[in-house]
Amino acid sequence: MRLIRSILALAFFAAAMPLAGQVQEKEASKGGTALFLRDSLELKASPELQKALDDLAAAVEGLAIRIANDPHLRAAAVQVAAGLVTTAQHVVEENSGVIQEALKTAAERIATAETTRKGPTTKRP
Repeated sequence: MRLIRSILALAFFAAAMPLAGQVQEKEASKGGTALFLRDSLELKASPELQKALDDLAAAVEGLAIRIANDPHLRAAAVQVAAGLVTTAQHVVEENSGVIQEALKTAAERIATAETTRKGPTTKRP
């Protein structure tokens, strides 16, 4: 049942991806002026991409229904999922040093960006 939910969630995300790129604007007023902040990138899906995403979502949904109704397909899907999990575990184990270094670098860059964004702090006597 989890596999079916996962497949349906994948189909949902595939269909919702074009919507995720829409700009979300937040209005904050400071001293009577309006400030608009963008926290996402504006993406617009082409009609061909939208059609391909819709087709993919329909295909995934059809596959999920077939897997739910056919015990042989369900067993095969569980085997494939177990193999994917095992492979992912091995990849993470083999690359744990690289992953940790990448996370450390990302944390340092975020910290640097935060201090740069805040600007220099001055102490008042």
